[in-house]
Amino acid sequence: MKPIKKVIYLSLIVATLIFFGFYRDFVFKSINALIRAWDDNIDYSMPTSLKFLENYEYSTLVNIKWVLTLLFAIIYLLISLFTVKILFNNKKYLLITIGAFIGVTLVSGLFIITGMVFHSISDKMYEFARYLMGMVQSPITLMILIPSFKLADRD
Repeated sequence: MKPIKKVIYLSLIVATLIFFGFYRDFVFKSINALIRAWDDNIDYSMPTSLKFLENYEYSTLVNIKWVLTLLFAIIYLLISLFTVKILFNNKKYLLITIGAFIGVTLVSGLFIITGMVFHSISDKMYEFARYLMGMVQSPITLMILIPSFKLADRD
């Protein structure tokens, strides 16, 4: 790939990562604020673009957060795959990227299930799971994989 084309693609990737990072944060903070307001029995008005969420029930909002978590993880996986393809064009690295995302998601799911089984530690397990899922809903995984692949290419 020509260097100028690669720079353009990488610039678009960075812009996309920034957009989805801020958008994800905006959506989750808004939903969490609404849920917290309902918990505390206070009024809260959602931002205009998310106002429709006020019509859902509490449990539906919690389920929407689960769906959004997986959706954003998939978005970041796709961005990561595109980035790895641009930088390395190595099928093995693409498979490792997919494996990393699936692995982190499965470990997170294991923490959630463990918390459901052992109620005394459910808060800690949820906290760990949430932290791990935060990794696959951000550029962190990609920031770990790129240097790893660069080091692997040096051999």
